[in-house]
Amino acid sequence: MRLPTRDSIEGLRPISRNLSLDLIAAIGVGVAGALVSSLLPTIARRGGLEPLGLAVLAATPFLTNLLSVFSGRIGPQTPRQFALLRGAGAGSLLVLLVVSPALVIIVVALAFWISVSFSSPFQLRLWGATYPPRMRGRIVGFLGTGRMAAAALAALIGGLLADQIGGPPAVALAGLVGAVCALAYWGFRASAAAEPVAYSARESISAMRGRPTLGRVALAQGFFGGGFIAAGPLFALVNVDRLDLSLSDVGIIGVLSAVATTVSFLIWGAVSDRVDVLAPMRFGSIIGLGGLFAYAVAPNVALVWLASIAIGTANSSIEIGVAGVISAETPLATRAAAMSGWNAITGARGLVAPFVMSALVQVGLISVTVALLGCAAASALGVALFWWASDRARSEPALQMAPDAAR
Repeated sequence: MRLPTRDSIEGLRPISRNLSLDLIAAIGVGVAGALVSSLLPTIARRGGLEPLGLAVLAATPFLTNLLSVFSGRIGPQTPRQFALLRGAGAGSLLVLLVVSPALVIIVVALAFWISVSFSSPFQLRLWGATYPPRMRGRIVGFLGTGRMAAAALAALIGGLLADQIGGPPAVALAGLVGAVCALAYWGFRASAAAEPVAYSARESISAMRGRPTLGRVALAQGFFGGGFIAAGPLFALVNVDRLDLSLSDVGIIGVLSAVATTVSFLIWGAVSDRVDVLAPMRFGSIIGLGGLFAYAVAPNVALVWLASIAIGTANSSIEIGVAGVISAETPLATRAAAMSGWNAITGARGLVAPFVMSALVQVGLISVTVALLGCAAASALGVALFWWASDRARSEPALQMAPDAAR
């Protein structure tokens, strides 16, 4: 057996240090994001927000994804700027300690998602310059596992705290944790290859259009994710209007989803490295579709729990798949631009989808159940397109970036 040399051990130390800091920052996003996603819609609904208002709240991350096409000019350019942006976004949730009407809830959610969307392209490039390509899927899976484990714990504790001290203070506390954890990136050390390359909004879209496989996967995710986006505001209506769940019940839903995502991140990461980068999307989307259908017809909270597990499992497969296919199809120099373009294209869909079914429900044309089944139909088309994109990718020469040296 060949023993590791001193040089190899020294080479691993910066990677290990950066991975530890990455994990701390991921935990902060998990804690803050869990309560923003799981509790804010229910808090807003109990505060009297109508279905269209819930659709506005659900659209905020997609609006910021669309705007992130400009992140090449105004987004973070160094790890320290990354830390400040993420910290400011999570810290904005502290406003809820003072005021918490529906409009304020929407504004702080917008600030939080801006910090995530505008920093993600830079982070993907940073990962490409920091971690070995052969380990990329497992590293992204490891970080996702840490984030979602923190999210599961936050959803559980946050739901219990919300019933005791109120929803807005519980979310604000999560924001404080997220802000502190984001500062871990202040000590991140990146190689010269991680220095950003400025890109325009046009170049972001071009980076996507120049890769046929990326375009097909984006189309598939447009339908699959679009169904879930449209369903997002309706989940709150099921929780509150149909099942009359407490905030702690909603917290348990968040816990189950987060635990499922946590465990499956490791599985999908290994599948991405050992099978192909699109395999997680192909199989995970089928599981997610089953969860969406279960939520649509759920007569009690038990079926909602099962649905949340399926949806959580699908969430990690899509996240692993997106990072994998963009990394496989683009050189490091254009990776941030491609990620920004992906965010913009999928974000545009997210601005429309939440309002489609919510508007029909609010005017009384269809029931919540029918609306959710319509969402499931759109996602089913996306599942089929994922498999089509994978079949086409196998028949075309892929961009091989194994050494990750084309910078």
